[in-house]
Amino acid sequence: MEPGPYLEIINFAGPQIYKYWNYHRKLEELLDILRSIKEDLNVRYEDTRLRLNNELCHLGKQPKQEVENWLKKVDKIIGEIQSLEDEVGEVKYFSRAFLGKRVYKKIEETTEVYGEGSFSESLVIDDPSNSGMALSTPELVSEVAVKEKIWQYLMGDSLCKIGVCGMGGIGKTTIMKHIHNELLREAKFDKVIWVTVSQECDVFKLQEKIASALGEDLSKHEDEAIRVTVLSKILESRKRHVLILDDVWKKYRLQEVGIPEPSISNGCKLVLTTRSIELALYMGCETIRVAPLSEGDALNLFLNHAGRDVYVPTLKPTLKEVVEQCAGLPLAIIIIGSSMRGEYDVHVWKNALNKLKKQVGSVESTADDVFKRLKFSYDHLPSEKLKHCFLCCALYPEDFAISKEELIEYWIVEGLLDEMDTRQEMYDEGFSILKRLENNCLLESVKDLWSVECVKIHDVVRDLALHITSTESPRYLVKAGMQLEELPNEQEWKEDVQKVSLMQNRIREISLIPKCRTLSTLFLQNNRSLKRIHKSFFTHMTGLTVLNLSGNLTIKALPNSVSELQNLNALLLHNCGNLEYVPSLSKIRGLKKLDLGVTHIKEVPHGMEMLVHLRYLDLNSSSIMVPAGILPKLSRLQHLRLDRTPNVIVEEVAGLKKLETLGIQFNNLEGYRLYLSRLQPGCLNRYYFHVGIAFRHTYEKFVGFRDLSFGGDSILLPTDIQELTFINCHDITSLSDHNSSFKYATDLRYLVIGLCKGIECLVSSSFCYNILQSIEKLELRYLDNFSVLVRGERDRSAASTLPTPTPPGMFSRLKYIEIRKCPKIEKLFWPELVQNLQNLEQIQVVDCEQLVEIISTSDDDEENKEEGKDFTVFTLPKLKEMTFQNVPQLKYICNHRSRMECNSLENIKIADCPKLKRIPPLLPQPDNGQLLPPVSLRQITIKSKEWWDSLEWDHPNIKNVLEPSLCVDRTIGWNDYW
Repeated sequence: MEPGPYLEIINFAGPQIYKYWNYHRKLEELLDILRSIKEDLNVRYEDTRLRLNNELCHLGKQPKQEVENWLKKVDKIIGEIQSLEDEVGEVKYFSRAFLGKRVYKKIEETTEVYGEGSFSESLVIDDPSNSGMALSTPELVSEVAVKEKIWQYLMGDSLCKIGVCGMGGIGKTTIMKHIHNELLREAKFDKVIWVTVSQECDVFKLQEKIASALGEDLSKHEDEAIRVTVLSKILESRKRHVLILDDVWKKYRLQEVGIPEPSISNGCKLVLTTRSIELALYMGCETIRVAPLSEGDALNLFLNHAGRDVYVPTLKPTLKEVVEQCAGLPLAIIIIGSSMRGEYDVHVWKNALNKLKKQVGSVESTADDVFKRLKFSYDHLPSEKLKHCFLCCALYPEDFAISKEELIEYWIVEGLLDEMDTRQEMYDEGFSILKRLENNCLLESVKDLWSVECVKIHDVVRDLALHITSTESPRYLVKAGMQLEELPNEQEWKEDVQKVSLMQNRIREISLIPKCRTLSTLFLQNNRSLKRIHKSFFTHMTGLTVLNLSGNLTIKALPNSVSELQNLNALLLHNCGNLEYVPSLSKIRGLKKLDLGVTHIKEVPHGMEMLVHLRYLDLNSSSIMVPAGILPKLSRLQHLRLDRTPNVIVEEVAGLKKLETLGIQFNNLEGYRLYLSRLQPGCLNRYYFHVGIAFRHTYEKFVGFRDLSFGGDSILLPTDIQELTFINCHDITSLSDHNSSFKYATDLRYLVIGLCKGIECLVSSSFCYNILQSIEKLELRYLDNFSVLVRGERDRSAASTLPTPTPPGMFSRLKYIEIRKCPKIEKLFWPELVQNLQNLEQIQVVDCEQLVEIISTSDDDEENKEEGKDFTVFTLPKLKEMTFQNVPQLKYICNHRSRMECNSLENIKIADCPKLKRIPPLLPQPDNGQLLPPVSLRQITIKSKEWWDSLEWDHPNIKNVLEPSLCVDRTIGWNDYW
């Protein structure tokens, strides 16, 4: 054979062989690269999640779909990388090249996903479901007649634009909230859209708000004409809609915004609330004036808040005069009434009346008449501390949900709370102040979407606070959330200004050098485009005590003038993801709070060892290194976060005796056990112990283990643990095998177990059953050998269920259960256990190959079937959602002699369950046999209509009752993510 063909073969195969050899010999090197990229991806993931949490502090927001998809993609790829890492330990010699190639491909994929996670714009939009959800509504008093008039206009065909007018605090928003909720129940309109406009809203921002309220995003359209066209088409697609614009301050031309002109032909309506009749007329609205309350209604509302027991003969004359001074303004009546609650001394009432009269008579320059009354309530606060704490709430943007914890932290560093031995004592005082302000109706307690406790301040009450701080001391400059692209001009930085808030704007550069020596607080957080601060910007701010630059994602370095802020108490730089340089802190020796969490700083700032007064330190970043010897010098630390900080010296942390909050990553079990052995029970109010690698967590007392082998040793846990996670810990067969601490963990609420090949059941010993009594959330994922929730003591070798009777408290607090990728489990719940599941809200079962029954058949059920006895009824009163995806052997949710009653059910999702031929009766069956769907039922999502039509029904009407809620989605994307 001629040499030519050989050469061709070599030329063709040579590069392939070379690649093969490279993949083979460089497997470990490639794996190290992949691990490094994975760590960077984890950091970006956490940064994004923290940003998302922060942006979701505004009520009514939801994550953008692209953000949610990216987070899920990261979850998935991290799980896949973990699987690759597991395979390396078991790979055979001749398989190394193939595995090396897969690792190389995963490097490319992970790098691409990392790049996709660079989100420069906001991560959230308004929650479109808000346009279909009832709003919380304060009580209506005599506004009922006005409400009825508006309602008639909306139901009729003669008027399409309505302006609800009246002074601030008169009740316009309250009326419209009641109408909004009634419109949701009215079939006349296809969509009801609520948008809070606010004082500083320009056309651009109004367009964003309307689009976001409908789940759309206009941010990618910058051209004005295109934005108008797109928004107009979005609104037109909603056909007959009601658009409610609450709190309108500026005149808008509808065509310039992109709001189609409401007309009889298109069936659309526009309602706006405003303080200006002129504005409503300009926009072509029929105006409806909201008048002050009548004398009787005003008195009734006042007594609702002051307490009816104060309406006694000795107080009646004075009390009535106080009500008269409220001028029929509901907000003033509520706030002043609340401030006088429980007061029975006639002299105090007369004194209050005199002050109120003087206040109303003396304040002539205020922007709104209601200020004159509300100012009395502010003056009536019993201490200057309470007044200052209240005024601080005006530093946040209008309609902003302020985290209670964040607000109290600010009060602490501002020095508004008394110095105490522990941070918890100061928190207790802070919460008592918040409660006092809430009781006086100056603040409202709310929760954000993540159930974080927050407060909001009514826009009129905020206006009052801003009026006070513009005319009296302390002087504020507040332009928060106003979409500013540059700093206010130099003339606005008055020499006597004490607090400045420019948070949540679009400021790109700071080039001024203000001369504000009395300035104590500067809020510049969440200016995401901020890249540069002038080197001398802080030069004259010698009195600055609080500097907040958190959430400024693009800034890389702070100017050296920060080093001269010798009175600084708090330097907050959390989530400045690109920040690499902080100047020396050696001169700021009084610093009490330093937050460098989620930054890109490689080394702690120079001079940090001199911050001996530091109480709060956040170094939660995977890039930062803490040199030996620094932590012991910071002996006053009460709050320390090192969750992802590598190579922390455990002995140094253990020596900090004043810690109340600690987040720490232990490299191994030895370090964790060492710290736990030195930890005094109950000394930590919050702890986040990450053993092996950092985790996400929900509760305040968390322990997580990852990539560990316990070798038969006991798993030590704090007795007050609330959340526990095991990932990739293969030598656990059940929690009972390592049980020395589990029997004392009686407050465990959240349990996650994943990628643990050895685990077969949760517990197999009765003395560990108690840990299942307090669990609220249970997630079991990727468990190759998991076969049963609880194994009975009588048969440890087989996959037996728990001996009956089931302990009364087992899973009695369970709200959420997820079983994913557990191929050996065949039955989920047994009948006796279902009686305990009275708090269960969600069930998710995904990719469980052998699961046959959700509620298993018992011997008694078979006997009932033989004897023709009545159905067994399983009642799950709080169940809201059931999801069954890719469960190929699933035959029964419960057997044909059983019925489930779920009166709170909202969503059912079923896909790829071919053997499931029957959905059990989920509805209560009255004696007359007429079935009605639960009022709560929103949607049944299925993948195949053919499958639905093949189902067998126990009652002839069940299918007809459920079918209106049916949604067929053949493109359901079920994510096998972690």
